[in-house]
Amino acid sequence: MKKAKFFITTVFILVASVLAVVYSSCSSSTNCTNVVCLNGGSCSGGKCQCPAGFSGARCQTRANSAIMYTNNTYTPITINVNGTTKTIPAGTSAAFAGQYASQAVMTANTTGNSGSLANSNPSGLVGMTLNWSRTDSFPITDTLRIPLNVGPTYFFLRMQNNDPKNIIDFYVNISFPGPGEQVFQDVTIPNNGVVYDMGYYLAFSSSNVQVQTSDSRVIWKAVSLPFTNNQSCTISIP
Repeated sequence: MKKAKFFITTVFILVASVLAVVYSSCSSSTNCTNVVCLNGGSCSGGKCQCPAGFSGARCQTRANSAIMYTNNTYTPITINVNGTTKTIPAGTSAAFAGQYASQAVMTANTTGNSGSLANSNPSGLVGMTLNWSRTDSFPITDTLRIPLNVGPTYFFLRMQNNDPKNIIDFYVNISFPGPGEQVFQDVTIPNNGVVYDMGYYLAFSSSNVQVQTSDSRVIWKAVSLPFTNNQSCTISIP
């Protein structure tokens, strides 16, 4: 009788152990049966483990990040990214937010402005308008930093008039034959010794500036350039 009871007890324990293992196995496997993880996520213990750049119960949410554009030029830049427009003053930056891996379509431009000086152009604009256009992807984390530079094929002109008379107009790259190479500016620069920002012009090894004073004198000056990004030149008259 004792042997029978021992046998029954042993069988019960074995069956219970097998059932426990089966239940545990089924329970573990069914934890992820109805769990769908997106964007490369994987299920563990009934929960999605998300790859970098994604979050949420099913890894359905892309991470937010930013792209920052830095204005390394001498004038404000008007920039548009995915339909949002900002102005970046010279020497500063502007950031745009977006979701990881989405595209940032950017266009931007800048030009010189004669400010308070007398200018036949009502807008006050002088020199050439420079443009940028590029497409980037928002990073997984942190911020993608993009410098906005003016290449060595252009230079920024500043003018200082130390002559007894006002300057009533000037040429940049006079006698250059190519389209857009010679530029005439109907801008008055007073004889006060102040350095005035002008604008951007094409850079050549023989670039020059020719001014006309209010007493009809013509003064010619050579422009010396290093041919680097964001180069500038100050021309002093006489």
